[in-house]
Amino acid sequence: MAAVDLWAPSAEASLHLAAYDGPDDGPAVVVLHGLVAGVDVLRDAVRGFDPFAELAAQGCHVLALDWPGHGRSGGRRGRLTYRGAMEAAAAAVAVARERWGDPVGLFGTGLGGALAFYAALERVGVGAVACHDVLDLRDVRAVLQRWRQGAVLPLAAALTRLAGREALARIDVPASLVLAPSDMAADPSLSRALRRHPQSVRRYDLEGLASILLTPEDKPDIAAQTVPTLLAVGSEDRVLPQTTTRAFSSRLTCPHELWVLPGAGHQLLLEHPRALLPTVARFLRDALA
Repeated sequence: MAAVDLWAPSAEASLHLAAYDGPDDGPAVVVLHGLVAGVDVLRDAVRGFDPFAELAAQGCHVLALDWPGHGRSGGRRGRLTYRGAMEAAAAAVAVARERWGDPVGLFGTGLGGALAFYAALERVGVGAVACHDVLDLRDVRAVLQRWRQGAVLPLAAALTRLAGREALARIDVPASLVLAPSDMAADPSLSRALRRHPQSVRRYDLEGLASILLTPEDKPDIAAQTVPTLLAVGSEDRVLPQTTTRAFSSRLTCPHELWVLPGAGHQLLLEHPRALLPTVARFLRDALA
C-alpha cells in the first residue's frame, strides 16, 4: 500500500505526515511515534514490513506524523516540547479530518503513547485513543526506577532550579541516556536498524524533555479523560512496566480497556505487530463507530 506524503504547518515546525487510504467506511487514525524514531525509521526497520500500511489493512485510514525535530518534519533536531507536541497532534488531526472526515482517533507508541493520551485529554478533537505505553506526566517516578532516567531527569530538575528552564535549551543529551539501545527492541539487529537509520534522533534537547516530563503544573489530571481509551503494554516492558500501566488504568473513569501482551517487551509495534495492530484497529473501529 503506497503512502502519500503531506505537509502541515504548526507553531514550531513544518510537519511531515504519511497518509494511507483505508476502506471508505473506516475511521481515520493519527499515529504518533516514540523517542528516536520517525515515520521512515519505523517503516524501514523491518524489511518488507510497513506498520502503518498494516494498520490501514486492518480497516483504518492512517496518518502517520513525524514529530517536530524528528524524521522529515522541521524544527531543531531532537527538540520536542510538550506544547509543541500538543500543537502538532492537533494539526495532524485537522489534516486527517480534512482528508477523510470524522471520526478521528489517535494511536501512540512509546512516548507517543503518553502524548497521544494527553492530546486526547487536551481536546484536540478525537473520539478515542489507543496508547501503547502510557505515563502520568504529573508524576514520572515510574520512569526514574532505571539508572538512565534516574540520572538524567533529576539532573535536569536540579539545573532548572539553579539556572531556570532556559539554561536547559543549550544542553543536549545522547538519546541512549534516555532510552537504552536494548530497550528499543529485544532483537539486537532490530535495535541497530532503528538507531542507525539516517533519520534516527541521536541527541535530545534537555529543555524539551523537561517540558514533557518535569512540568506537572501544565498537565491535566489523567482522571479528566473522557474519550474511550485503550492501554496496551508488554508484560516484560522494562521502560514502562505493566504495573505502572495497571495503576494508570485504575485511575481512569472514562470507558477504557487494558491489554497486556504476555512475554513482550517494549517494542510491540515492530516485534509483535500481528498481536498489537489488530487489537488497536478493533478497539478504534468499535469506539469510533
